Amino acid sequence: MARRLPGAVPLLAAILLAPTFAAPQDGSASASPPPAAAPSRHTSTGTMAGYDVDTRQLTVSSASGSTAFHLAPDARVWLGTRRLPVAQLKTRVGAQVTVSWSEAGGVRTTHTVRLADVPGRTR
Repeated sequence: MARRLPGAVPLLAAILLAPTFAAPQDGSASASPPPAAAPSRHTSTGTMAGYDVDTRQLTVSSASGSTAFHLAPDARVWLGTRRLPVAQLKTRVGAQVTVSWSEAGGVRTTHTVRLADVPGRTR
């Protein structure tokens, strides 16, 4: 005579399905993805060849050629120790400039533009 155990079927199902729901043993499920690499910062110095107000593109010429930089929305422009409005870049074409920039997605973006303070020039 066969005896039925009440709960044997759910117990058997739990034993058979346990490997399906168990975490992988190689630790890949608990490992977090690698942190995104922080953008590296660079500095370029040269002569400001132009600034387009509409596209916010600053062009800097140096011995190695011309480079275009996109001005970030929070970009700051400095003339010596004095902060200038970004719009004044258009009036400073030909000035010596140093830009601090980073590159992401093939676009060079600058947050800081430093203009050389030329003695005798009207501010």
